Amino acid sequence: MKNLLSTYQQPNSLHQIAVFARGITMWLLLLWGGGAWGQYNKQATEKGIPLSRMFNPKQYNAHGQNFAIAQDKRGLMYFGNFAGVLEYDGVSWRTIPTQNITKVSALCVSEFGRVFVGGKGEFGYLKPDSTGTLYFESLSKAIKTSFGQILNIFQTKAGVYFISQDYVFLLTSKGLKEFRVKGTILSSFYENQKIILFLKNGGPQYLEGQNLVPIPKTAITPTLFDLTAVFPLENNEFLLLTSSQGLFKLSENTIKVFDCEANSQLIANQTTSGTVLRNGQFAIGTLNAGIVIISNNGQIINQLKDNDYLQNLLVNAIFTNRDGALWLALNNGIVQIEVDSPIEKFNEFSNLKGEVKAVVRANGRLYAGTLNGLFYIDKFNVKPVAALNAGCFDLAVAPNGLLAATNRGLILVTERGTQQLTPFYSLCVYVSKINPSVVFVGQQNGLGMLNLAGGGRNYRLVGKTNEQIVGITEDEKGNLWLETLSDGVIKINVQANEEKKYAAKDGLPPLSYNRITNTSKGLIAYNQKGIFKFQPQKDQFEPFNLFQTDSAATVYWNGKILEERNGKIWTTRGDEKLITSYLPTGQPNKPYQATNTAFLPISDIPFNVIYPDQSNVIWFGGSEGLIRFDLNHSQEYQRSFPALIRKVTVKGEQALFNGYPTDTAAITDNLSVPKISLEPNNNNIEFEFSAPSFNVNEVLSFQYYLENFDKVWSEWTTQSQKEYTNLPPGNYKFRVRARNIYGKQSEEAIVEFSIATPMYLKWWAIAAYILFFGALIYNSVRWRLRVLVREKLELENLIRERTEEVVTQKVELEQQSEELTTKNDQLEKIDFIVQAINTEINFANLFQTVLNRLKIIRNMDCASALIFNNETNGYQFKALYGFNELSTVESVQLSLEEAENRYIYEAIEVYEDIYFKNDISYEKLNNPIDSLVTPKSMIAIVIKVDNHIEGFITLENSVRANAFDQRDFNMIKNLKEHLIAAYIKTRILEDLENTLSNLKNTQEELIRQERLASVGQLTKGIVDRILNPLNYINNFSESSTILIDELNELLEKNKASLNQDLQEEFEDSLTLLKNSITKIYDHGNSTTRIVKDMQKLLKEKSREFFETDLNHFIESRAKVIFHDFTQKNKDFNGDLLIELENQSLKTRILPPEFGDVLSNIIDNALYTLSEKSKLNKSFSPQIKLTTKLINGEVEVRIKDNGKGIPQRDLNLIFSPFFTTKPTSKGTGLGLFMTKDIIELHKGKIELNSKEGEFTEVIITLPALS
Repeated sequence: MKNLLSTYQQPNSLHQIAVFARGITMWLLLLWGGGAWGQYNKQATEKGIPLSRMFNPKQYNAHGQNFAIAQDKRGLMYFGNFAGVLEYDGVSWRTIPTQNITKVSALCVSEFGRVFVGGKGEFGYLKPDSTGTLYFESLSKAIKTSFGQILNIFQTKAGVYFISQDYVFLLTSKGLKEFRVKGTILSSFYENQKIILFLKNGGPQYLEGQNLVPIPKTAITPTLFDLTAVFPLENNEFLLLTSSQGLFKLSENTIKVFDCEANSQLIANQTTSGTVLRNGQFAIGTLNAGIVIISNNGQIINQLKDNDYLQNLLVNAIFTNRDGALWLALNNGIVQIEVDSPIEKFNEFSNLKGEVKAVVRANGRLYAGTLNGLFYIDKFNVKPVAALNAGCFDLAVAPNGLLAATNRGLILVTERGTQQLTPFYSLCVYVSKINPSVVFVGQQNGLGMLNLAGGGRNYRLVGKTNEQIVGITEDEKGNLWLETLSDGVIKINVQANEEKKYAAKDGLPPLSYNRITNTSKGLIAYNQKGIFKFQPQKDQFEPFNLFQTDSAATVYWNGKILEERNGKIWTTRGDEKLITSYLPTGQPNKPYQATNTAFLPISDIPFNVIYPDQSNVIWFGGSEGLIRFDLNHSQEYQRSFPALIRKVTVKGEQALFNGYPTDTAAITDNLSVPKISLEPNNNNIEFEFSAPSFNVNEVLSFQYYLENFDKVWSEWTTQSQKEYTNLPPGNYKFRVRARNIYGKQSEEAIVEFSIATPMYLKWWAIAAYILFFGALIYNSVRWRLRVLVREKLELENLIRERTEEVVTQKVELEQQSEELTTKNDQLEKIDFIVQAINTEINFANLFQTVLNRLKIIRNMDCASALIFNNETNGYQFKALYGFNELSTVESVQLSLEEAENRYIYEAIEVYEDIYFKNDISYEKLNNPIDSLVTPKSMIAIVIKVDNHIEGFITLENSVRANAFDQRDFNMIKNLKEHLIAAYIKTRILEDLENTLSNLKNTQEELIRQERLASVGQLTKGIVDRILNPLNYINNFSESSTILIDELNELLEKNKASLNQDLQEEFEDSLTLLKNSITKIYDHGNSTTRIVKDMQKLLKEKSREFFETDLNHFIESRAKVIFHDFTQKNKDFNGDLLIELENQSLKTRILPPEFGDVLSNIIDNALYTLSEKSKLNKSFSPQIKLTTKLINGEVEVRIKDNGKGIPQRDLNLIFSPFFTTKPTSKGTGLGLFMTKDIIELHKGKIELNSKEGEFTEVIITLPALS
C-alpha cells in the first residue's frame, strides 16, 4: 500500500522522479479519457416491457382470431371472436354464440351495463334467461335489409348506434331506426360526444342524428386515406391516427399535419388500432412494431415490441379496462399488458442476454453485467458493449471509467473503448473510498490490488488468503472485509499488512455464504444463521436484531441487505426472492415499516442485484433479466373488487343459477343472486365462483362459509368451486370472498337458499306422531297391567323351574370345568410337542422326535412317518414308534396311490387332512411293509405343502377299534399346522445344509485341482512324452529275449562245430545278455505302470455323486476283482468272505473312482496272499470284507491274513511312490490315490497291520438317512 500511495508523496531520488513523471503522464491521459467520459452525461429515461400474459385458443377454447373487447360493470371481460362472444371472469371462460353463429366484430357496454353485440349480418345484446345463463338476443332479426358486418357500436345520449359499412341503426326507447349512408364507411369512432365516420372517397365526417356533416377542407388540408383511431385532446380537439400517414390534428374543424417524434415510427410500421390509457397517454397497435405508447404531444413514451406475444402479430382491437390494463385482440389470441404498473422488465426479448450479476449507472447510462457480457440501456433499447463479450460478475465506477470484473480479467470501459487491466479471472471489484485511484479485485485465488494512477500496471496480490473472493466492503478505518464462498469473512488492513479470518469462534457460525454490508447501524454480516453486527471493541460479531422485531436475529435469513443513503433498507429472503423494503419511521419502538405489497407480482423471481437508482427508481437483476421499478408510480393496491357466484348446481340436475342475476341487474348494478328454494331430496349443492381481478402473475385464492352449517370460514384455497352433500332442511346463506395477488380481499358474494322440510317432518306430522305414540303407550300400559298379573303366576312357576335349572347348571358347570381341565391338559401336551419339534433342526431326526412326543396321546401304541423322497419319487419310512424297528422297512418305497390306499382310502376325514379309520385291512405288497402290525384303529395326518402331499403320519392302536375320540381329533387338529411348519423349516434347513455341503465339496475340489494344476500340465506332458519310448523299450526288450532264445537254440544245434571254450563264452554272454534284457523289460513295465498310474492321478474326477446301495456295489465289485485275479493266477487257491450289514446301506459315491479304491485295496491284499502262499504251501489265503452302519456312518473293512506290513512302514503307506512291493510289481501310487478319493467322498481311511499275520483297511463314509 505504501508503494501505491507513493504517487502522492514528494519524490526524493532520480528513480522516484522518473516514476513520478510516468505516473503524472498516465494520470493526464486517463484524465483526458475521463474528461471524455465525463462529458457524456445525458439523462435518459429507460423504458422496458410491462408485465404481460397471453391467452391462447386452447385456454379459452374458441377460434384464434379476436376482433373486439369490452368490460361490463361487474368487471367481466368480453371479446369478439369467430365463435361468438367470449366471457372471462378471472378464472374461467365461457363462449356465447350469436343467433347465426357469426364472427363478432363489435362490442359495447351501455351506461346501464347491457352488453351489445355486433356481428356479420346481425346485432343484438346479451340477455340472461331464467337461470342467469347469458344468451344472444337478436335486435336485427326483424330487419329485412342486408347490412353486412357491424363495424362499431356506440352508446350516445340519443341511443345506441350500430355502424355497418352501408347502414346505420339507432336503438332508442321507441324502437329501432335505420338509414342508409351515401358512401362506404371504412371506420367509425366516438369521442367527446361526437361520432366520426371515415367514408371511402368521402374522408372523415361527423354523424349528427341521421345526417353526415363533412369536415371542411382547405387548401392545406391533407387527403387522408383511412382512419384507424381518434384520440381526444383538450379544447374539443382530436388526434387522428391513420394507418400509413401518421398523426393529424383536428382543431377548430380543420385537419392539420401533426408534426411529432412518433410520426416516422407510425408511418413505417402501419397502425391498426388505438386507445386512450388511464394516464392520458395513447396506446397504438401496429403491424410490425408491436404497441407504441405516445404522449398527447406525440412523443414516444415506450415501445412494446420486444415481447414474445407481440412480435409480428396483427392487433385487431385495443382496449383499456377500468384497472388501467391494456388488452389486445390478436389474430391468434388475447394479450393483457399492465401498462399502468411500476414494473417494467428487460430480458432476452429486449436483447439483454444472460443472467444479470451487476447493475450500475455510470455517466448517466445504466449498465448491466451478465454472464453473457456487458450491456447498457438506451431508452427502449438494450445494446451490448461490443468489445466486452466475457462473463461479467461485478461493476464499479472509477474516476476515469467503468470497471468490469469478468472471467477474462478486470476491464476498464470508457467512451473510447475497453482496456484490459488484468488478465486474471475476476469475481468482484471495489474502488477504495479513501483513495479512489486504488482498486481491489476479488479473484479465484485471493485479493488483487492495482493503482489506476500507475496506468493499471502496478498490480499485485495482497493478503495471505487464496480463497475465492466474491465480495469486498470497506469500513471507515480503511479495513477491507472480504466475502468468501467457504472460508468465512476475512478482514485485511493492507497498509499494516494485517489479516484475520472470522469464523464460529468469532461469532459467525457457518463458514459458507457470508455477506458483508456497511450500514448506518455499523458493519453487518448475514448468512443462513441470521444477522450479526461487528463489535470493534470485542473484535467479534454478535447476533443483531437489525429491524428490531419481536423475532430473534437468528430467525432472519437474508439473501441481500442493502441500505440507501436515506436509511431505507432493501432485502430479499435467503432464496433471493420476495423483495421487501424497510422505511425508517423515526420511532424507537418500531424503527422500520416493512412493505412488500408492490413487489408481490415478482415475488417468485430470484434476484442477484438490488440497485437504487436516481429519480426514485430501483433496479432488480437476476436469472430472468432486469426489472425496473418506479417508486414514483402511484398504484392503488387496495382497490376493491367483487367476488361473483358464477354457478349454482344441484348435483345430478341442471344449473339453478348460471352467473347473471336478472335482466334488470345490469341497470340496478345488483350483483346478488336470487334466493333459491330446493326440494328436500335436492340437498347436494355445488357452487362455482370467481372474481374479476386480472393482475398478471396472479392466482386468485378463495374463502367460503356456509351459514347454519359451517362453524368457521374455510382456509384460503385456489379451488374455485365447493360442493356440499346431504344438507339437512333449513335456511342457508353461502358466502364467498376472494383474495388477489396483493392480499386485498374482495367484497363478499352471497347466495341464499333453503331446503324444504319433508312431509314427514311437518308440524302436523309430528303432532300425529305424538298422538299415535301416546295412544300406543296408553294401550301398552293397560296391556302390561294384564300381563303383570299373568306374569306373577308364571313367575312362581319360573322360580320353581329356575331352581331346578340351577341344580342342572351346577352339574353342567362341573362338567365344563372338567372339560376345561382336559383342554388345558391338551394345550400343555401340544406345547410339549411343539417345543420339541421347533428346536429340532435335523430333518432325519424330526419325525422320530415327533413320534416319540406323540406317545402322550391316549391309546396310541404305534406310530409311523412316511415322507416323500424327491430323488426316488416315492414315499419312505423316516420314523417308527412302537413294536417295529425302522430298519425293517427303511428300504420300502410307496407310490402316492399306494400310500393313499393304505392310509386314507375308505377313511373318515374328521378335519381337513386328518383321517380316522377303523377295522383296517392292508393289501399285501410283498415287501417288508407287510411285516408291520396291522392296527385296529388309526388316525392319519396328511402333510401337505403347496397342494403337494409331502408325507403321512399315522397314530395307531393295535388292540381295539375306536380307540381315539374327539379330544384326540381336536388335539391333532391344533397340532397339524405346527407339524407342517416344522417340516417346511427342517426341509429348508436340510436343503441349505446340502447346498452348503455341495459348495464346500466344490471348493475343496477346486483347491485340490488348484494344488495339482501347478504340476498337472507339465506332468501330463512328461507322461505323454515318456509313455511312447517306454512302449518301444518294452516291445524291443521282449523281442530281444525271443532272439536270444533262438540264438541259444542255434548254438545248441551247432555246438559240435565250436570248441569248448568258445561255446562256453557264447553261452555265458547270451545268459548275461538275457538277464540284462529281462531286467530292462521288468523295469520298463514298472515304469509304464507308474506313468499310467500318474495318468489316472491326473485324470479329472467325476463330479456327479450317485445315491448307491453300498452293499450291492461292494459285493459285485469285489467278486469281479477276485475272479479276475484267480483267472490270471491259476495256482492261487484262496477264499473271499463277504459279511454285509443286514439292512440297505445308502450313501453317495462316484462309482468309477470308488471302484478304483476297491481294486487297489483288494489287488494289494491278493498280491500279499499270493506271495505268502509261495513261501508256505500249507497256508490258506483269505480276504474278509464286512460292512456295518455305526452312528450314521458306513464302515467298510477289508482284512487279509497275508504277510502284514512292518510297523516302520505304516506312517509312509499312503505317501506317493512308496510301496512294499518290488519295483517291478508296484508303483507306490495306488494307496495315495485311494486316500485322495476317500477324502473326496468326505470319508476317511485307516490301516491296521501286524507283520506276518494280517493287514486290515478301514473305510468310513457318511450314510444317507
